[in-house]
Amino acid sequence: MRWRLLPRYDADIKFQLAVDEAQARLATKLQEKANTLRFWVDHKSVVIGRLQCVHKEVNFEYCKTNGINIARRFTGGGAVFHDKGNLNFTLCMIQEDPRVPRRLPEVYEKYINGITIGLNEIGIPVKYDENRFCLRIGKKKVTGTAGWMKQGVSFIHGTLLINTNLEMLKKALSPPENQQVYQRDRTRVRCKGSMQDIVTNIADEKIDCPSEGFIIEGIIKGLERTIGDTIEKDEFSQMEVDTAQSLYHSRYQKSEWNLGTPIPFN
Repeated sequence: MRWRLLPRYDADIKFQLAVDEAQARLATKLQEKANTLRFWVDHKSVVIGRLQCVHKEVNFEYCKTNGINIARRFTGGGAVFHDKGNLNFTLCMIQEDPRVPRRLPEVYEKYINGITIGLNEIGIPVKYDENRFCLRIGKKKVTGTAGWMKQGVSFIHGTLLINTNLEMLKKALSPPENQQVYQRDRTRVRCKGSMQDIVTNIADEKIDCPSEGFIIEGIIKGLERTIGDTIEKDEFSQMEVDTAQSLYHSRYQKSEWNLGTPIPFN
């Protein structure tokens, strides 16, 4: 099964997340099936996992004051911060391909290790942490990842901190007490908290930090070595664009999805 590299899509975080979900849900339904790699960058945002309660992860006032968007993705995992110094990657793979594992830990191990190989070859000394499914430089984390496995699809996406504003990250992800409480939905009240960790930028650990474009090229080469195949440039199908637009309007633009239902103060 062939691999394709989709072009960069200049859009806000909510549409980017809609694109990711559209890819995952359509991967086995497209006329020409293919495994997919995508890179993207968005403006200042906090992204929480599907099973998280936003009031326990995000400082609302700080985000409002600093123009930081708040969005929820369709995958699990913890809260992350995005800005222009953060590179996001998406891998959407079809399990019919014998190179694609069907268990999430094995997907992480194979493909995040592929990213590790690529970054190591351009001089970025990351190592894969099999316990947290992330990349580290020393003991500090430079990625956050999340995954989804359904309908014959193995899907992972993640962040790579190149030169993000870590002070803003810390403040945006430090919720104060006594802020507005939101119920995630009418039936699910359990909140899955983020796992605390020490993060860093590649640029803070490596003086001659490669450019974003060079990092992307390194990751592609590392993944090509892992899969034993080339990843060819391609375009979004019309079905993917249409489904992303539908998800964007029906889900990702709605506060009920991103925040939940506000619970009145006693």
